Amino acid sequence: MTSRIFSVLLAVMALSVMITPTVAQDTDAFPVTIEHQYGSTTITEAPQRVVTIGYTEQDFLLAVGITPVAVRYWYGDENDAIFPWAEDKVEGDLPVVLNMPFGSINYEAILALEPDLISAVTAGITQEEYDVLSQIAPTISQTDAYISFGMPWQDVMQMVGDAVGKSAEAAAIVAAVDNQFADVRTQHPEFAGKSIAVAYAYEGTYGFYTSQDSRGRFFTDLGFVIPDELVEIAGESFYADVSAERVDLLDQDVIAIVNLQFIEGGREALESDPLFSQLKAVQEGRVIYLDEQSENALGFSSPLSLTYALDATLPQLEAVFGGSTVTITCEEGFRSVEHNLGELCIPVNPQRIAAIDLDALALMRLLDIQPVAYVGRFYDEWLKSTPEWGNGEAFVEGAIDVGYPVNVERLLTAQPDLIITNDSENYDQLNAIAPTILFDIYATNSTSWSDYSRYIGNILNANEETEAIIEQTEERIAVLSDLYQANVPSEVVSVILYGEFGILSGAPYFVYNQVMNQANIVRPEIQSLDSEEFDTVNEIYWQSLSEEQLNIVDADVLVMMISQNPDELAFTDELVSNIDADPLWSILNAVQNDRFYTVPYQRWISFDPYSVNRIIDDLFLTLLEVEPAEVAANPFIPTQSN
Repeated sequence: MTSRIFSVLLAVMALSVMITPTVAQDTDAFPVTIEHQYGSTTITEAPQRVVTIGYTEQDFLLAVGITPVAVRYWYGDENDAIFPWAEDKVEGDLPVVLNMPFGSINYEAILALEPDLISAVTAGITQEEYDVLSQIAPTISQTDAYISFGMPWQDVMQMVGDAVGKSAEAAAIVAAVDNQFADVRTQHPEFAGKSIAVAYAYEGTYGFYTSQDSRGRFFTDLGFVIPDELVEIAGESFYADVSAERVDLLDQDVIAIVNLQFIEGGREALESDPLFSQLKAVQEGRVIYLDEQSENALGFSSPLSLTYALDATLPQLEAVFGGSTVTITCEEGFRSVEHNLGELCIPVNPQRIAAIDLDALALMRLLDIQPVAYVGRFYDEWLKSTPEWGNGEAFVEGAIDVGYPVNVERLLTAQPDLIITNDSENYDQLNAIAPTILFDIYATNSTSWSDYSRYIGNILNANEETEAIIEQTEERIAVLSDLYQANVPSEVVSVILYGEFGILSGAPYFVYNQVMNQANIVRPEIQSLDSEEFDTVNEIYWQSLSEEQLNIVDADVLVMMISQNPDELAFTDELVSNIDADPLWSILNAVQNDRFYTVPYQRWISFDPYSVNRIIDDLFLTLLEVEPAEVAANPFIPTQSN
């Protein structure tokens, strides 16, 4: 059997755990009828308690926002059948784990769970098993178009989505992951047509999977081919063992070892085996090995695990083939741009832009490029911190508020031709709707506000207009620097964030720190560019401080960033109004010298030029105590007339 079934399946768990099912809102009309290998199953209403007895089916339900009440143990931790790539999708209680070896279904345990749907698409159940399960609850199985366990993940996803009233969402998920594989094939044409043996080994025996298995199909979806000779040997099965005399059958352009965690002695033992070591692919380094979690992801081959598997296999495949030198060729009307995930073809002149990124949306406002979709919650909070924004509401009038996390169906109705986001978690779904630029400002902890603006300006095909905005902003920073050096060259300015979460000092690469560094303003040690308090590798953005540690951030001028969230405003207002009487705050130099100021948090961490100019305004007022209009007027404060 497969390497997964080599694992020993233990006794059935006692069902003493109380279950709180999580039910996603249904979007399809019920009843729905699912056609499968044993006929059809009609589901009369949106399932509330789903039991999955397929070995990987939990992932497909979690992908559409439904946490099953029970799942089937396959291998690994016998108490938990939710793997790392799916953990953040679980809502409510963890599912009960049913330990049922293949061919042995505990009907009593399933009945006790009171399911209203049994999902057995990846279970390999027989007609007899289906008949009994159907007496407990409506049951769905795979179609007869494939051998047992051979149904492609795309079809599984769609069947499961249809069954729970999430057909559109399932289709979007399938399209998103399929697009990932299509992008890889485009980037790596060298994979196309190369032969591969998707191999395993155990107790001196070797074998391989065909494209009827999810592991084999993973590599054929990347462009590789499994030789006809291997397919013929497997016959109607999805795998086959090979004798010691025929281990040469595995000697293909690439060998992928997909059960390393089950090989005693691991890679070293395998490569020292006299049969395996003689293969030319082994001698020439054309073998890739998957670690335990990557094997797990490949074995599941679900829409949640496939990205994990791609991340693990692509670097090794690229090493085998010497990497890719391919540049994307875009069709007419499109151009190639770089983003966090590589190259992407986007419209030369996008007309319908969805800004799922507040910084990009604010730059669009300055450029007078109206969005078709945006995140209203973020924009509304930002408007509260920028009351002089003028007709900010009019700017998004007619645009669709897609919420956050993004409501995919709302976004679809906006019909964007380009999406800009900083949300990597939901990227695949967004990119399935329209070309999606992923640009996480903090991905490298080195992006400057000006580089970010130039990047987004280029995406918007507004390079000249954006450059003019940057030049005007940098001129104002130069004026700020000159006045600082002329009047208070040694004053130290400290910036902290305060709220119910406590006191935080921000990393040197935050935008307000960038502006102050450009203006040559002296900072406390903890906030300086060479501060060792922040780990940019592990993405530590904030240093948490207690009130007893306030002396670390004390300075001649202390600026406190405050969230515009009403709950936090009420909390911080109490401190600000009584700060002179607070024994820990009142002893600070900045408080004693009346050089303590508050500013809106949202605009002090936003990378767009408008926010940068408001930071400049605030620094003129707090540091130099002069009105910006008197020395360097802000040209980017919109009014009702513009």
